[in-house]
Amino acid sequence: MRRLPWVAGRLLRTEAGLLTKPWAEAGASSLTKAAAFSAARGAGAAPDSIFFTNVSGLKGNSPFLIGMMEYFSRHMPNVGFYQPIGADVLKHGKGARLPKHVAMLKSAFELPDDPSRMYGVTEEEAQALLASGRTEELMDRVFSKYQEYRKGKDLVILEGATVDGIGNLVELNGRFAAELDAPVLMIMDLHRDEEVTVEELPSHSPLLNEGYLAFQFAPQIMDLHRDEEVTAGELYNRAMISKQDLQAEHADVLGVVLNKVPKRDTQIINAQLSRKLAAAGLPYAGGIPADPTIGTARLNEVCQELDGRLLYGSAEDLDCDVNEVLVAAEDASAFLEKLDAKNQERIRRGEPPSRPLVLTSKSRADVLLSLTAAHVTGTGPHVAGIILTDAKESVGAATDRVLMHYSDQLVPVIETPTGLFETARIVSSVNPGILPESNSKIDHAKQLFSQYIDANAIAGQLALPKQAKMTPKAFIHKIHEICRADLQNIVLPESADRRVLAAAAEIVKKGLARITLLGKPAEVQAAAEKFNIDVSGCSVLDFLDTSNPLVEKYADQLVEARKAKQLTKEQAYDLLQDLNMFGTMMVRSGDADGMVSGAMCTTANTIRPALQVLKTPQKTLVSSIFFMCLPDKVLVYGDCAVNVEPTPEELAQIATVSADTAASFGITPRVAMMSYSTGTSGFGPQVDKVKAATALVKESRPDLFVEGPIQYDAAVDPAIAAQKIKGGSEVAGKANVCIFPDLNTGNNTYKAVQQSTGAIAIGPLMQGLAKPVNDLSRGCTVADIVNTVACTAVQAIGAKQQHASTKPTAAAAA
Repeated sequence: MRRLPWVAGRLLRTEAGLLTKPWAEAGASSLTKAAAFSAARGAGAAPDSIFFTNVSGLKGNSPFLIGMMEYFSRHMPNVGFYQPIGADVLKHGKGARLPKHVAMLKSAFELPDDPSRMYGVTEEEAQALLASGRTEELMDRVFSKYQEYRKGKDLVILEGATVDGIGNLVELNGRFAAELDAPVLMIMDLHRDEEVTVEELPSHSPLLNEGYLAFQFAPQIMDLHRDEEVTAGELYNRAMISKQDLQAEHADVLGVVLNKVPKRDTQIINAQLSRKLAAAGLPYAGGIPADPTIGTARLNEVCQELDGRLLYGSAEDLDCDVNEVLVAAEDASAFLEKLDAKNQERIRRGEPPSRPLVLTSKSRADVLLSLTAAHVTGTGPHVAGIILTDAKESVGAATDRVLMHYSDQLVPVIETPTGLFETARIVSSVNPGILPESNSKIDHAKQLFSQYIDANAIAGQLALPKQAKMTPKAFIHKIHEICRADLQNIVLPESADRRVLAAAAEIVKKGLARITLLGKPAEVQAAAEKFNIDVSGCSVLDFLDTSNPLVEKYADQLVEARKAKQLTKEQAYDLLQDLNMFGTMMVRSGDADGMVSGAMCTTANTIRPALQVLKTPQKTLVSSIFFMCLPDKVLVYGDCAVNVEPTPEELAQIATVSADTAASFGITPRVAMMSYSTGTSGFGPQVDKVKAATALVKESRPDLFVEGPIQYDAAVDPAIAAQKIKGGSEVAGKANVCIFPDLNTGNNTYKAVQQSTGAIAIGPLMQGLAKPVNDLSRGCTVADIVNTVACTAVQAIGAKQQHASTKPTAAAAA
């Protein structure tokens, strides 16, 4: 059931009063925050997003969006607006078929952006995805569009979902904010609207009982906001609960603002609430009062809700207040007399004459002509507009000619397809808002925001340094960007597996890599058709075809690579019958850039050929890492799959190679050398090994941030790090590369975290090979294969770049 923020009855208007800003006593502080913001901009450390969400579950965020856009547009040339879910699509007018706030902000601030890029999904798409349990798909689509939209922006203002019927909005918006890495400014509404049905309206309308109009609908607008006393203590509790709910979704909370603050409570709420929130470390930036200009529906909003069409009059005149609605269900003469008598009574009371919105049937040409004539002649009574119901009816050709002749002098006359009672019901439920054409409301919203909200305080909070976050979605997006920028050819030997075929098709569709499948083309195609998978974008190579010249080429190369083992050519031919050896030789020869296998084969069968023919000239230790995708960050774990009991020298090499791998994937490495002891708190052979390895890393790679020995909690938790590590550390509490002292510790830790937290583990990714070959778990999913192929492509790009940087130039060789 829809809420009825105003209906036919008198709107209880309150004068806009001056709110005392809670920060008024600390003007210097605001100036300091503004200066900090400007300094951060100059230093290149500017914030890039702010996420508004109404934690009361209501709409009405427009004044904050307009005010914030106005403020930041004065400081930055490229400010954007983005909605994860595009809501409240406009039916017609400026911005038709666009989400209301997208259209309104694009128009008001002349944003050059394509509006279709300013929201993630439509309201209907979001509801369908959530209803079918495809939340991750929703997040992926919202994230991908946002990453494209934000390019070139100094800052993006985001608005959380306000869509009805999709569950817990605070939880959903917290997830959006966390995934998009945008700090949240909470909006709390003070209005507590009760739902009032149309059937209840007569009991709320004293004028109906007086028989003012012969229609069972209240003839004037009533305010059905039933405000209750709200204390600062209650607001504080609501704010802290909402903050906890948002933080439970790993969102950062920037502060809180209030909306629709009752004038009588303004000063005491501001004073008390700001003190309570400050003590709790939650900044308060003020509250916008319940304002009659913003809270009153205008004629253009009514027209939007009715899906109305302007017949006569000027579109500019639609931007006017509607604070009274009358239904003309009687004789035109009697209706005019009652309007005139009503206005005379208002004049006697010292009030201005009423200018109501009149509803009548399109067949009532008498009412239409009488009201328009009264307006054109200037004799009155005047009305704000006329809505003609039952659009299928006709006003008559003669009447139409007369009205068209005087159209530019008339009040707006709008037709709507619905009947009189349904039209009255819709008008009664219009939720006042701000449309692209609502110029007066937009200007007023800017004034309200400037007067009552401390934008400098908000900007100051945004400018505070924060630890960079790499969420799983940001990590995957980064990998995909690297892949698409330089497509690599990845060979997938196990073409008989449905998962491999499905992953190959998805990789090609997403443009992440070129794929070569090993197998007989006819058999691969038959398997793909059986599973309804399109692999037409993949290459297929028959590795068992002895007439293929590649077999001869690879046999010669294999003999050369294994000459120390006295491998014969006949033996090489036999080895190439193995799909993993053939795929590995494709990588060695440069016919493929990397290989991914293991969906059907054992780890030993997958990795053994690589260890035999893809060793680096430096004989680098081969090790492995996992990317552990936790809800709010991505960590690198090594070595969890290869080296059972590494020496200090090997452990140091694992650490440096893992750090370089992390860097190639866009992660700034902060390396923690794990132990059961932190610093000098413990002793023993394992601690000594980690100490020695840490010293070797610092000596060989002074460019790396490294800490060890250190316990896991001190490595990843800032609060615990502050207790255990004195004197500060670039790693403690913010480590993202965790190096374990042995395989037993590493393997069990990654599995414990994966199983206990639901984290996605991407890997193991092999390190120390000349070119990338990676192993899959035999229980892998299609998504696992796609992720591993993408990671392999990134490794291939890195290997080529490293080879290019170490290859001597012609001049150097000379």
